[in-house]
Amino acid sequence: MSAQVLDFPPRAARRPEPSSGPPRPLDIRHVAVADGLGHPSGANGVHNVARALVREQREAGDAASLVLLARGEVALDAAPDCPTRVLQLGWPVLRGRNLRVASATLDALLAGAGRRTLCHIHGGREPMLPGLGRSLRRRGVPYAITVHGRFSHVYDPEGRTLKRSTALYLRLLERSLLEGARFVQALSAEEAAILHRIAPYARIEVIGNGAYSTRLGATPAAPLPRSRSESFPHFGYCGRYAIEHKGLDLLLEGFALHCRAGGAGRLTMMGSGPARAELEALAAALGIAGRVRVLGPQFGAARDSLLRDCDFFVMASRYEGLPLAGIEAALLGLPLIVTAGSGLRAAVTAQGAGVPIERHTAESVAAALHHAAALTPAAWQAQAAAAHAMVLKEGDWSGIAARLRAAYLE
Repeated sequence: MSAQVLDFPPRAARRPEPSSGPPRPLDIRHVAVADGLGHPSGANGVHNVARALVREQREAGDAASLVLLARGEVALDAAPDCPTRVLQLGWPVLRGRNLRVASATLDALLAGAGRRTLCHIHGGREPMLPGLGRSLRRRGVPYAITVHGRFSHVYDPEGRTLKRSTALYLRLLERSLLEGARFVQALSAEEAAILHRIAPYARIEVIGNGAYSTRLGATPAAPLPRSRSESFPHFGYCGRYAIEHKGLDLLLEGFALHCRAGGAGRLTMMGSGPARAELEALAAALGIAGRVRVLGPQFGAARDSLLRDCDFFVMASRYEGLPLAGIEAALLGLPLIVTAGSGLRAAVTAQGAGVPIERHTAESVAAALHHAAALTPAAWQAQAAAAHAMVLKEGDWSGIAARLRAAYLE
């Protein structure tokens, strides 16, 4: 595909769109990786964020779509409100990662691109992405990028480097991807600080994820008043069974320490992926199998029903962007118990919406569970109300999509 002159002049020269009349539609192509690691696309939080944005942007009048760059087959449910294409990455592959995007794949990604086309890349720590960014810049196609917490495990909450080789890789290779973007979306202030450290000249916009849509539905009502569960404290988790990423080893080990110290309660886990059996085996080895349920994936009303039976939602993640499951649980009125790696700890602490986990250790998880278990009914209800209010304030996909659109055009 030959280079095109697109209707996105340099920032200094760009003029605002006319204030009268409807905005001119954009052709927004959300690009994400389908890694073929055993988790269905419908359970992939990054894919679901992209789908939510596509729906909002199409409803607002833009021509938004989703493109999945795949390693292997991808099972998709038909979704007329989210047009989706799957493009195979092929070879070369090193340690399960594609090293580049083939020219034919890039041509397919940009087929029919015009003066109002841009790409919104979702992901990071992918060797092929810096090359994709260079190719888009050569062809004159602007792009934005959301890393979704993929760099968060490189530094600890105090800013110390934990993964020196990864930090070096990011500064040498993916820095160009970030600094060449129209903007980089940070999902939290914590992620923004990490992105600035890796790519000091990147334009960073802090815009979070959502949990409801005023454009496509209605503002959620406050959760119905309820008492704590009969088996208080009932801790819940919902998300992919990615043990290292989601800190599920820390969650089970921390819960085991809590139980050994005489702590009350039980834990229900819901998720997808082949690590389910490994988690069940770990719970048995830790002696807590009788107090832990490790369920398969749950969606929609079935998931919400299970969550409403819980008293807290726990995320011991080592690195995240801003997990949809956490903010959706908070919208249901569940106080959150979260690490800094979840991207939610600062907000939870500031707004009294749950209990922070101080460090990424099993001992810190146990301390947070113990603290939660000691809450009075009144204190628990106050945290539940604060969790709902926290998401209601910032979690409207319609407002998020509008802020992103403005950032695309700045």
